Amino acid sequence: MSRSLRLVLAATVGAGLLAAVPLPQAMADGPQGDRIAVLEGDALFVKEGDMDAEWEYQDNGVKKFQLDGDRVAILKDDGSLLAKEGDLGPGWHTVNADSVTDFQIRDGRIAFTEGPDLYVVEDGLGGEIVHQADNVKKFQIDGDRVGIITTDDHLLVKEGDLGPGWLTVSENNVTGFQLHDDRIAYTEGTDLWAQEGPLDAPSVHQDSDVKKFQLEADRVGALLNNGELLVKGGDLEPGWLTVSANNVTDFKLDGDRIAYVEGDVLWAQEGELDAESFVQEEGITAFDLNADRVAVVKDGQLLVKEGDLGPGWMTLDEDSATGVQLQAAPFAAGEDVTFEDLTAIYGFLPEEATIREGLPSLNQAMADGGITTPARKAAFLATLRNESGFRYDRHEMLNPERYKGRGYIQLTNDFNYRPAGQFVGYDLIANPDAAAWLEYSAPIARWYWTVARPAMNTWADELNMGKVNRGIGYQPTPHRDAQRCNDFAAALRYFNGGELPGAVICN
Repeated sequence: MSRSLRLVLAATVGAGLLAAVPLPQAMADGPQGDRIAVLEGDALFVKEGDMDAEWEYQDNGVKKFQLDGDRVAILKDDGSLLAKEGDLGPGWHTVNADSVTDFQIRDGRIAFTEGPDLYVVEDGLGGEIVHQADNVKKFQIDGDRVGIITTDDHLLVKEGDLGPGWLTVSENNVTGFQLHDDRIAYTEGTDLWAQEGPLDAPSVHQDSDVKKFQLEADRVGALLNNGELLVKGGDLEPGWLTVSANNVTDFKLDGDRIAYVEGDVLWAQEGELDAESFVQEEGITAFDLNADRVAVVKDGQLLVKEGDLGPGWMTLDEDSATGVQLQAAPFAAGEDVTFEDLTAIYGFLPEEATIREGLPSLNQAMADGGITTPARKAAFLATLRNESGFRYDRHEMLNPERYKGRGYIQLTNDFNYRPAGQFVGYDLIANPDAAAWLEYSAPIARWYWTVARPAMNTWADELNMGKVNRGIGYQPTPHRDAQRCNDFAAALRYFNGGELPGAVICN
């Protein structure tokens, strides 16, 4: 099975609606393979691994369900919220016995409402239940952030622990919102706004007459009331591309894939925003998209395929499916990073040929330096994204100094060039340009990470991106710090099967 599009987000389809998901406590305890969940009437079944694996019955009376790393959670018709973690066998824990109206599990936390009261649980299924607010209309958790729309249509968000600390993002008739890494998108009526960075960052108007929206990596998608689907990548400034103008009724972004429904026909594309779309199936009532799998519900049948977007459906349920969710398994330690992985995490990357050319040597350097776990890969790649954009030949164009920043890690100053040259066996003092050669750029990055600064892997294991950033030694600003920390969280989710294994330390 291809792993080239392993993703950060999964999606739940329940009652015909998609809802974002992911996550557990340690990758070793996570699913051993991709999971598929299907709802047959009110009975939930889940399978793990290959598509022809056996279904395992979970429970009945299910009103809503969600997969989250090695966790499964269900809201039952009687208002009880149950969750379990580990394998797919018995072992439900009752989070709340009888009065839950909605819930979400993500990033090690469980959030649920009892009417307008919001509660959040962390530190295990049996952790302390902490009251958050008593006037909640909608809510979402993401990383260490909690967001709510209040009953008077204000959008409040806080980050960090579960104590007080709400910040008002908007009080102008907020109708919907999404948290995604350091971005927040929300609608005021049908006007879409988005911000990135700190909670008090300015919001940027995106478009008007918006019916549905989604954030994914560096992309923003907006479905307008006239049925037009717009998507853009990069920053939050203008730059929409019309993916379809043909009466789109639903859509989902997943990595570099876009799936959308015109009437009851599902289309999908992958790659650049202007890539060609292909018909997937007709007569569908629900769909999901995750990693290299696509799933649809059609006439009660659950059809799933993996790989490219060409033909290849397998029928996994013959006649009674009503909802589906796909979830990718974590990466295996030591697995090579591909260009597709990088774009799935960070969106469009310029100079693709150069990045692809350097990946074999970069993967070798990561293996040599023990940069093979999800957290270590995430910290290293987040650093390289900001240092060089994953280009081995990158150098500071406007810096006239002889020992200016060069290569993957932007090696700077003679006191770094000299020992780095000794490590790779080349005189970088005499020829500093060689620090940006394909032969030396990746080994130098490995040296910088594991020899000159031997605690970097340990700090990554501790999810302490603040110490990693100090170790790199760039000129810090709140924006740069937040960017690297959020790049780390995005990559960690991706390599850890869609979840964060604990709280990320950014400061």
